[in-house]
Amino acid sequence: MEARELNSYVRHTLRVLEDQGVDVRPLIESFGIDAAALESQEDQLSQSDYGRLVDAIVAQYPDLGLGLRDGRGVTLLDHGLLGYAMFASQNLGKAIERHSKYQDVIGAALQTRLFVEDELACLRVVCIVRPELVNTPAKLHYETERLLAQWAEIGPAFGESRHWFTRIDLDYSAPGYLDLYSEVLGPEVHFGREHTQIVFPHRLLDQALNFANEQAAALCEQQCAALLGEMQAVQGFTGQVRRLLANAPGHHPSIEEAASKLAMSERSLRRRLAEEGTTYKEVVLDFRMELASSYLRGQEMSIQEVAFLAGYADASNFHRTFSRYFGATPGEFRSAKQGPAAADL
Repeated sequence: MEARELNSYVRHTLRVLEDQGVDVRPLIESFGIDAAALESQEDQLSQSDYGRLVDAIVAQYPDLGLGLRDGRGVTLLDHGLLGYAMFASQNLGKAIERHSKYQDVIGAALQTRLFVEDELACLRVVCIVRPELVNTPAKLHYETERLLAQWAEIGPAFGESRHWFTRIDLDYSAPGYLDLYSEVLGPEVHFGREHTQIVFPHRLLDQALNFANEQAAALCEQQCAALLGEMQAVQGFTGQVRRLLANAPGHHPSIEEAASKLAMSERSLRRRLAEEGTTYKEVVLDFRMELASSYLRGQEMSIQEVAFLAGYADASNFHRTFSRYFGATPGEFRSAKQGPAAADL
């Protein structure tokens, strides 16, 4: 089953169109979008359907500058789990590092990488990772504009303006709406350059973010790692269930909730998992234990906190289950991985 686009992205795109006087009702009807449900936690559109939605909009309104308008106003928290990890990072450099490492989690179409030379740093677009979404120059411009406008929004998170960078370089020709580029990205936007990149002073990488909480960021990053690993390694309905679990830290949905989120009956989900040689209970247990063992390899959290994040309100129940699964208590497991001093944490 295909991954789904975040509701926040779909909602923002439709609102941008409405702000420009566009009647979005035909699009909502054509793509079967439940506008009211866009405020919920259950994402509606598949990523390919969202791509087709953007295709239709870009084709119909080529001079709207939709990418710039769509990216403006999108905050870090709109990026789901990865956004939370970036939001709580200790500084801009760490936020960029996490984005570069886990950008596949949010279905990024363009891959970025940080380059540092002397006094300047460059966040550069290095490749297209979702060619099905970037199959025309118009779509490339849209995805590039949206990406740059979203990065502009991070400036206030570390005490700068939305034009926090020195300049922006673009490897394509200037479009007809240059005023909008200046409005959203500032006056230093240069077209026809070798690379598409955001250039800024190297010193800003050490700039602290306003809501830095590195422990919380590390927890979100671990969830991103789990989600990315499953996206890459596990397919089918087992993978879909594990992705649901990865996006619900501290709360693992019942099979009824999971079936509802996957738009199927509980009976159908049980049957599909059986065809893959597993059960819902086994998938949840494996995920909980893998998550717990990952957390126990570090010293940031107590065993009580690990139990909670693995979905156990009762620490004694967690101890019993973990011991049966691994043949060692959580403290013994931590001690074996880190040394005796860590066992009591």
